[in-house]
Amino acid sequence: MIEVTKEKKSYAQGRSIKRLKDSKARIEAKCEIFEECGGCQWQHINYEKQKEFKEEILRESLQRIGKFDEMNIESIKGVDHPWFYRNKSVIPFQKNEEGEIIAGFYKRGTHQVVDNHTCYIQHQLINRIKRYTLKLLNQEDSITVYDEDDLTGLLRHLHIRVGVCTNQALLTFITTDKEFDQLEEIAKILMEEIPELTGVVRNINDKDTNVLTGNKSYLIQGEDFIYDYIGNRKYKITQDSFFQINTLQTKKLYNTVQEYINLSGEEVIVDAYSGIGSIAIYLNDNYKEIIGIESNEKAVEDSIHNVSMNELDNCQFISGDVTEQIPKLINNDNKPDVVIFDPPRSGLNDEIINTVIEQSIKEIIYVSCNPTTLARDLKKLNDYYNIKKIHPVDMFPQTYHIETVVKLRRRT
Repeated sequence: MIEVTKEKKSYAQGRSIKRLKDSKARIEAKCEIFEECGGCQWQHINYEKQKEFKEEILRESLQRIGKFDEMNIESIKGVDHPWFYRNKSVIPFQKNEEGEIIAGFYKRGTHQVVDNHTCYIQHQLINRIKRYTLKLLNQEDSITVYDEDDLTGLLRHLHIRVGVCTNQALLTFITTDKEFDQLEEIAKILMEEIPELTGVVRNINDKDTNVLTGNKSYLIQGEDFIYDYIGNRKYKITQDSFFQINTLQTKKLYNTVQEYINLSGEEVIVDAYSGIGSIAIYLNDNYKEIIGIESNEKAVEDSIHNVSMNELDNCQFISGDVTEQIPKLINNDNKPDVVIFDPPRSGLNDEIINTVIEQSIKEIIYVSCNPTTLARDLKKLNDYYNIKKIHPVDMFPQTYHIETVVKLRRRT
């Protein structure tokens, strides 16, 4: 039975108040706080059925929003092991009723932290670092936690990154700018007791904002980066790098991109929203040139470092806006044959879509993490491009999130 909580013109929202009959796909969740925690949503569904549901969500979005009636969607690429896969976690701090510092995901629909001993979707090294860090913090009575209501306190979030293939970890304390005299000693102990930890960083976020990290970071101990691999490509990853959450599954995702481009050796490729260059660097070098475009200058620096580390000669990165840089490349007789888009959840804006259309780019590979904005953008491109292939990839087991790779070719 469902209680309707919100009614709109074309849809309604509700919450389950009574289960009349269990689905055959329902299983018992591994996590003891699953019903409360908002970290994942689908632990109570067996994994094969999760994949079916994700395919249906993608298909429904393309039909309802994109107005595509018949779409040939390839079977979703599932994971080999759907647990302990997340290589990054940003966990809010709070104090419980006993005054103890806790950290965990928010309770569904609230900003109340649900503490947990083991998160079943986070890498086990993240769980271990989090537990030991909380133990040290709770030995210091004077350490305060940020209060969103009165904007006071010190600790905001615990940010942990793990190199799945290297077993390295980087820990960042996201705090306000208040004094944190105990941090050096805490960092020293953490580095001594957790050998996988390569560094401890402090990031300052002193604004009343939903943005998690601030602009200032300070190295406290060790190094401010880790290394990891996708396939045989090596990447330097800092606290604020964009790197896919599921390292092992990313290889399947990027292999799909590689397959869809079908390189002959003569292509000029643009990797838009290139981040630290993960897609561009992963692709085999059977192309004339690949150019990454990224607006974040620090990410471009990391990309250049990663290119050098992987000894690639025909891969370069430039800082700038995609809508400005693609026409510049064409004016310099370097028109891309293929543009790879891997945008944020908000998708592509109209300016970027119009740029691609106006410049008559031959092929587009669109990597999307949001079926809704993907369907919207494909609808806008449909008058000029044929959709050749669609392949969902499950990067986020136990959640409803879906990654999708789409190949589009210019209509003749």
